[in-house]
Amino acid sequence: MKKTQALYLAVLPTYRQACIDELLRRRPAIRLFTSSSHLDPTVKTGIRREQYEDVRMWRLGGRAFIQTGHWRFALTCTDLIVDLNPRSLTAWLFLVARRARRQRTLVWGHLYPQAGPAGPSAALRRAMRWLASGTITYTFSNLEDAIREMPNRPAWVAPNALYTSQQIQPATGQDQERKDFLYVGRLEPPKKVALAVSAFARSGLWREGARLVIVGDGSQREFLRRLSSDLAIADHVIFQGWNSSWEFLFEHYRTAVCALSTGFAGLGLTQALGFGVPVLVARSEPHSPEIELAATGAVHWFDSDDEFALADGLHSAWQARESVPLGSVSSHVKELYSAERMAHGLLSALIGAQ
Repeated sequence: MKKTQALYLAVLPTYRQACIDELLRRRPAIRLFTSSSHLDPTVKTGIRREQYEDVRMWRLGGRAFIQTGHWRFALTCTDLIVDLNPRSLTAWLFLVARRARRQRTLVWGHLYPQAGPAGPSAALRRAMRWLASGTITYTFSNLEDAIREMPNRPAWVAPNALYTSQQIQPATGQDQERKDFLYVGRLEPPKKVALAVSAFARSGLWREGARLVIVGDGSQREFLRRLSSDLAIADHVIFQGWNSSWEFLFEHYRTAVCALSTGFAGLGLTQALGFGVPVLVARSEPHSPEIELAATGAVHWFDSDDEFALADGLHSAWQARESVPLGSVSSHVKELYSAERMAHGLLSALIGAQ
């Protein structure tokens, strides 16, 4: 019997491109079904259009969603991966229907909600995992948790990656002066970028030639511009807009003293540490599982919502800037968090290899 395999997911954002390229290089027959945008419409599919088949998403009051299209293939294919997301009614439908037909269905995503194992939706995630034939996690620590909680259910890790192993390298260059504190991400309230602006002003490091470089866009862009003007540091805060290309970001990490995570930390840790650049991270935030990379020693904590603590952290990073990039940290990310490793995890799960 010929195997047919598919991923049926809410979205496949731009940062999944390297992983999807590698997955389809190894197994071109895999079909990808995804919608143009998520329950939060600012989260969009960004992989190349010829790589996926579009399915429509119906949003139900902002709390759940259902996707329609290509159900026949999704219900009958040999192996299917769906989102480990209780808000996806489509994932629930496929899990129940395919379990009744004794077909392999795998769930992929965050093992726990942002509130952790005791969070309000944690029980729903466990129910999805119980219905599934196996679980694919984003991190190695979550893989251990999945095996411990359900030892009779197989689990795999597809470590959350942005770049190929070739692209993961220390961001260095000849005669590159490190003078930038770098924020890369959305300019939205949960990211607390205003804290970075206020702390940078308080640090006074701009008098020594330091800059705050903000790569991103969002609803708070103009507010942050006004704040930097009000604090009289507008000439030292650089707004670059959003650009996700490796070449663009590599150039910015080449001049970075450190990266900043003023709200919850996630995939950006993989990016910064892969380039060998340390990260200042707010302590008490609902961080994504990628926070396990703190074990590298390149994550430095400051008290959440405390601009004085962040300003102190900026001073410490400034004094240690000659040690950047951190080659051993970059090598660690290259070994464990590459697009190749992520694709390997997904493919291993699809074929049932341990």
